[in-house]
Amino acid sequence: MKFLVISGAPQTGKTTSINKIAEWLTIGITTDIYGEALPSFLPGIKGKYEDFSIVINRHGKKIIIHSATDNKPWMDKLTNKLKENPDTDVVVTSCRDIYWERNYFSDNVKPFASFFLESPLGKITRQKDFALANKLYKANLFLMHKHILINSPYNL
Repeated sequence: MKFLVISGAPQTGKTTSINKIAEWLTIGITTDIYGEALPSFLPGIKGKYEDFSIVINRHGKKIIIHSATDNKPWMDKLTNKLKENPDTDVVVTSCRDIYWERNYFSDNVKPFASFFLESPLGKITRQKDFALANKLYKANLFLMHKHILINSPYNL
């Protein structure tokens, strides 16, 4: 399985990035491989994204997109999906950058990877123009991740 892992501290855009990627990868797809309707990949009423875990087929490739790895239950949910779908081609997920979450992820999720690329994110620190910098940051992150996934070794 080829992994693209978006990592970073809390509030750096991991979940936002994965939702943008999921929105793009599911264009024209309405259900997961189990026939379940896909979740919304848009922020909710409070401006926050909901966590999700889906398995889709896109252009003949099986893809797992898993937004949350902040706690053991969500990481275990991903591990179970990986075990249930050993023929998965690509996994897009996230990982915290330090502490127990990182260690648990490395011990339990990373062993499934035949290829592992990590995209580390940082915090926006501009005080005067935070909103503008954040908007540009998120737009460029999506373009970069889309470029990575379109090209080798993912070829989506």
